[in-house]
Amino acid sequence: MFLLGRIGSVSATLVLAFVLATAMWIGLSLYLPDIMELILNGADHVEDWMTHTGIPSRYNNFVRLFIGDEQLTFLFFTIVSRILIAIIATLFVRAVKPKSAIEKAFG
Repeated sequence: MFLLGRIGSVSATLVLAFVLATAMWIGLSLYLPDIMELILNGADHVEDWMTHTGIPSRYNNFVRLFIGDEQLTFLFFTIVSRILIAIIATLFVRAVKPKSAIEKAFG
């Protein structure tokens, strides 16, 4: 039963992170386009750096195929949203259950 709860929790976190990252991407594009342009330019520089590392062509082709500035930008927003979700979830759990089992075991 614990495994199903854990799988559900992880799945809900991933879906929430996807929705939050999409909302952040759209909101930043609409309301702060200059900052979004900086993020896209940074992702373009990272893409150029990753595709010009000097690795053999058979591997570099996959890097060029799967790593684009759009993917890197969305990955950035997804990581930021996962961090925000973790902070909010930790604050919520601390408010609901002040002492965890680990703190009880180790004092």
